[in-house]
Amino acid sequence: MWISRQASRRVRPAVGRQAFDAVGLAAALAFIPELAGARAGAIPQPHPGWIAVLILAARYGHGGFFAGLIAAAVAVGAGAEFAGAGQATAWNGLGSQSNWIACGACLAVSWVASWHLRRQADLRERLRAGSDRAVAADATIETLREVVTTLRARVDRTSTSLSFLRDVAARLEGTDPVAAAEGAADLALARTGARAVTVKVGMNGFQWLLAVRDASGGSQTLAPLQLRDADLTVPIRNGDQRVGVLALFGIPRSGLDEATAHDLGIIASWCGPALAIAAWPLEATASVLEAR
Repeated sequence: MWISRQASRRVRPAVGRQAFDAVGLAAALAFIPELAGARAGAIPQPHPGWIAVLILAARYGHGGFFAGLIAAAVAVGAGAEFAGAGQATAWNGLGSQSNWIACGACLAVSWVASWHLRRQADLRERLRAGSDRAVAADATIETLREVVTTLRARVDRTSTSLSFLRDVAARLEGTDPVAAAEGAADLALARTGARAVTVKVGMNGFQWLLAVRDASGGSQTLAPLQLRDADLTVPIRNGDQRVGVLALFGIPRSGLDEATAHDLGIIASWCGPALAIAAWPLEATASVLEAR
């Protein structure tokens, strides 16, 4: 429906302009020469009205030829009537050989003009189709750019994740208990999406807080992070000895599954040897305090 409305809007102005041009040219080149020639008793041959028909045929093709022919015929008849010569005299004069040659020339020009108009319409349609394809191509390119941006972001995240894992692995496999505890807390936090993670070290019930990570950005106090309030606790072992505990708080419901528990167990066993270094002095200190 939208296409038909657009087509009708394009056709109506063309028809109106064609009629306006036909009336103006017929009045100037057919009516006035016919009126003047009839009064003078000599009309030029071929009739000047063919000039109007020729112009319209060259401009509008077959449509302009017929519009000019009708307008010129009406103008010639009107000019003869105004001059008092009668329409029969006017029509008899148009039947001369020169006028027929002029008519054939106008018809030939209208054929050539129509061919050019059809060719222009075809080129215009091709241009419109090419523009539509260009718009579609631009949209596709924009979509591909978004995909490339997304993939680049994923690559950047992967690179960052690899750097993070390398850093955590270096801390967990080192001999610094604090660094190992912090690495275990960071890895557990990234794996589960928990709100907070604590790592405590010690044996036989005597434990010290060695590392804590709060993903809430400090919006919640860390004081209430007691083991009894933890969503999940994982013992940290060095061989058969329990040297600490990994506690997680605010784990999403989707994160409480067997796979998460298995991964946390690996994290706990990974940092166990480093935390044992801190657990033994703490155990000795606890024994001394109990002896006192």
